[in-house]
Amino acid sequence: MANFGRGRRVARTPSGPQSAVELACDALRSRILSGQLTQGTHIAEQSLADALGVGRATLREALRILAYDGLVVHIPRAGTKVVTLTLQDAYEIVTLREHLEELALIHGIPAAPERLEELESAVQQLERSAEAGDEERAVPDSLVFHRSFIDLAGHSRLTTAFGTILYPLGLLMHLNRQAQSDFESLVARAHRHRRLFELIADGDGAAVAAEMHSHSTTSFLKAIHLPDDNASQDALDWAQSRGYGCSH
Repeated sequence: MANFGRGRRVARTPSGPQSAVELACDALRSRILSGQLTQGTHIAEQSLADALGVGRATLREALRILAYDGLVVHIPRAGTKVVTLTLQDAYEIVTLREHLEELALIHGIPAAPERLEELESAVQQLERSAEAGDEERAVPDSLVFHRSFIDLAGHSRLTTAFGTILYPLGLLMHLNRQAQSDFESLVARAHRHRRLFELIADGDGAAVAAEMHSHSTTSFLKAIHLPDDNASQDALDWAQSRGYGCSH
């Protein structure tokens, strides 16, 4: 089970026993980010509470936190559902991610040794999961890696800004993994992140930027139709420039 911690934070080292609410949050995040609970799924509270072995009050508190994370939405008289990301959401999440990672690259390379060590730990986890063939770890491991990359800058407000899109970004990463899994194995994916880490360790910002630009983060746009009725023209132009609609 992925341990992400509370409120958009990606946990790295547990600091103590977790509460029932935190355990429920981790279980639900894992199910959503792995696709076990797909976007738009209605949350049947009693059956889910029974499946997790918690009371409904605990589950409701966990759902409140996940709503803050941007993973579920409460709809009056309809209950709680896993969020459904739209094309506008994807545009805003991806473009913000790219700008924040560009800032992290500018301010974080060359990297401080202790921050570089944390990033290498994230790469090693990617490699362990790949060797085990653990697809359920693909998104959680990626989130830890990219959060560690953002942390290279040592810029608390940059880290906070990234936190606002962390889990919705995880949903897009899951869609992207689905789109790429037929032609990129978990091992190849881990190798790609290892190569990026080595360039970061070398302190070559231009090479890091080039490598990052070679990573396809929006393959899902060619494979999956997202609700786009309320998309802005900027979002539609962005999506079409990345192949949206080519496969459907």
